[in-house]
Amino acid sequence: MIRDCFVIAECGVNWRNLHCADKMIRDCAWAGADAVKFQMYNEEQIKDAPDYSFLRHIMLTTDKVAYLYWRCQYHGIEFMCTPMYPGAVDILNPYVERWKVRYDDRENIDIIGRIFDVDKTGKEILISSPEVPKIREWGHIKYLYCVREYPPRKGHGLDDIKGFDGVSCHWPNIDIARYFVKNGARYLEMHVKDEDEDYCPVDNNVSITICELKKLIDWMRS
Repeated sequence: MIRDCFVIAECGVNWRNLHCADKMIRDCAWAGADAVKFQMYNEEQIKDAPDYSFLRHIMLTTDKVAYLYWRCQYHGIEFMCTPMYPGAVDILNPYVERWKVRYDDRENIDIIGRIFDVDKTGKEILISSPEVPKIREWGHIKYLYCVREYPPRKGHGLDDIKGFDGVSCHWPNIDIARYFVKNGARYLEMHVKDEDEDYCPVDNNVSITICELKKLIDWMRS
């Protein structure tokens, strides 16, 4: 039984609208995840993206963040959201219990510094990274091993988790997730998708289904 591994269901951009997001929140809670996570970006960051119109449609505003937070409260699961620009930190601070910093921002002083400025309670900060700093000055900062490839090559990085607190897993494979948990991961972030959703956004090929998530968590808790 592995009860002390904190499981984050990463919805990313695998949702079409707030109704779909609410369903994913409910389903992730049913699967037994500890938290469900979204991403907060701005229009400047997506203006050149091939899926611009779709990404703009689901771009989070303050009102949408509040809605997702309260739906998480209703379904009994922690709300998480990655700030992808400094202003998002201010918006998210009242709603998140811990922070998640993406791989691309692991050394972004504007975002991480803003978290330190805004968050006066010292919430936990999870940072996706390919390596753990040799000197870890802040105990509330946790490092999640992350391979940037979407998805990683077969076998790539499976032996590199020593010293990390957990894994941000881009392998859409629950057997690999089990491997990480067996080898000491205390945080596990898995991208998830809705089985009934036929749209394939950028996160789709690194995601497991909600039923696979439940199968993984049932194995962990049994």
